[in-house]
Amino acid sequence: MRTFFTFALLALLPLGLLRAEESEFPEPTNRGDASRMGKDIQRTMTLLATSTPEQKNTVTILLYGQSITAGKWGIYLEEHLRETYPDANLIYVRKPLSGFASHLLSKTSEFDMYPVYPDLVIFHDLGNDKDYETMIRNLRERTTAEVIIQADHLRRNQKVIDESDPAKVKDRSQQISAFRNYRFLPEVARKYGCAFDARRDLWKDYLREHNLEPGVMVADHVHPNEHGTYLMTELIKAYLVKREDVKIDPMNCGYVTTIPVTEDMRTDDGALQYQFDGNRIDVIFSKDATQACAAQIDGAQPLDIPAMRYHGRNRVKWRGTPIPPGPWPAVLKVGFEQPLIDESWTLTATQDQADPKLYLFEVRGSKTGADGSGRTDQRFVSNSGRVVIEPDDWEIKFAITDLRRLKELPSEFELNWTVMKQATNDVTPPKAKKGVERAVTVAQLLTDEKHTLILTGGIEGVRALRIYSPSKFPCPANGN
Repeated sequence: MRTFFTFALLALLPLGLLRAEESEFPEPTNRGDASRMGKDIQRTMTLLATSTPEQKNTVTILLYGQSITAGKWGIYLEEHLRETYPDANLIYVRKPLSGFASHLLSKTSEFDMYPVYPDLVIFHDLGNDKDYETMIRNLRERTTAEVIIQADHLRRNQKVIDESDPAKVKDRSQQISAFRNYRFLPEVARKYGCAFDARRDLWKDYLREHNLEPGVMVADHVHPNEHGTYLMTELIKAYLVKREDVKIDPMNCGYVTTIPVTEDMRTDDGALQYQFDGNRIDVIFSKDATQACAAQIDGAQPLDIPAMRYHGRNRVKWRGTPIPPGPWPAVLKVGFEQPLIDESWTLTATQDQADPKLYLFEVRGSKTGADGSGRTDQRFVSNSGRVVIEPDDWEIKFAITDLRRLKELPSEFELNWTVMKQATNDVTPPKAKKGVERAVTVAQLLTDEKHTLILTGGIEGVRALRIYSPSKFPCPANGN
C-alpha cells in the first residue's frame, strides 16, 4: 500500500513528474501475447530503435481520443519513449477532447488528426461504431500512419467475467462492452491493418492475480486512478517494442519510398522534375544545402491547391459570461467553398433573446474583414465563401456549458481560429540539427494518385524525395 508520504508527494509534484516505473503497485505478470507485441507498428518502432546520435530519425506519434487519452499515462509514456530512445527526434502530440465521443470526434478529427500525418496514432474513443470506423478508415485512406486501436479497461460496475469469446458475442444491444472489445474493435483492426491493444483481457488478468475489484483501479466510474494509470502505462509500454523477427526499411517499405535525385530528373531548363504516385511528398536536403527551391505540383503552386489550407480548431473566448478555459471547440468543423488565405478568424456570438438555445453571430477575417452574419440553426456561408458552418456542426451546450460546468448558457461568446497550411510554395532547407534529416513536406493530403513535382532554384541542395502513398499500405481494406 502507498504511504501517507507518497500520497502527499504525489499531490505536490508537477503532473507527470512521478514516473510510472517508480510506482509501488505490483507489476503485471501478463503484459500480452509475445507473438503479437509490436505487431503492425514496426515501421515506427524501427525508426525509434535504429536512431543513433549520427542519425536521429524523426518520429511523430499522435495520441487522439477523449478523456481516457487525456490521462497521465500519456505523459508517462512520453517519458518512457524519450528515455528508451534518446537519440530519436521524437515529435509527441496529444490532442484529446474529453467527453467527445465518436460522433463528435469524427468531425474534429478533420483538423486535429489527419493533418498531423503522423507515423503512429494511438487511438481510443467511445461512441457509435459507424463514426468510430469512419475515423479509422479515413486514417488509412488519407495517411500512411500505423495505428494502435486500444480496447477498453473495466469500469467500476463491470465484471471480470464478461464474455470474451467472439463466437458467443452476437447481440450488441445486450452485450455492449463484450461486443465492442471482442468483436467490433478487433474486426476493425484486422480490416484496416491496425495494431490492437487488447488491454481488457490483461486488465482482467491483473485483477484476478491480485484479487482486486474493478473499482479499485478507477477514480470515479470509468477514469483510471493512479493504480489504473500505472497499469495502463505498463501495458502500452509492453506493446511498443521492436520485433527482431520483422525487418523493415522505414524509408522504403512500399507505402513510404525514398527516391535519390538523379541526373535524369533534371530538365533542360535547369529544373528538377519527378512524377510521383501518392498523397504526400517531402524534399530531403543535403547537410550543406542553403538555397531554397520554388515548388509546383501539377503545374500549380502547392498553396494554390484548395485542400492545402484548412480551418484549425476554434477556441472559446470569454465575453459576457465568465467561461472556464478548455480545449473544446464550439464548432466541430468549419468548411469553405472558396480557397482560403493565410489569416485568423473571429466569430462573435450573441444569444437569441427569443430562443436562448440559439445564437446570432458575425464572422471577421484578419484579412478578409467583416464577412457576414448568421444563426446557429441555419447553414451559414460567409460573403467570401471562406467560412461555411453547417447547423449540425454547432456544439454550444455540451462544449461550452456542460463540459465547463457552467450552470447556464452564456449570453455571448467569441470563437477564434487560424487558417492552417499543409503545403509550401518555397521549400527552404530547415536549420541544421546534428543527426536530424533536413526534410520539408512540400504538400500532403493530396489526392492519392499520380502527380508531377517541379522544383526550381536551389535544386543542387536536394538529395532525395520521399513519397507517401496510403493506398499502398498493407491491409485488407486496401486490397493488399
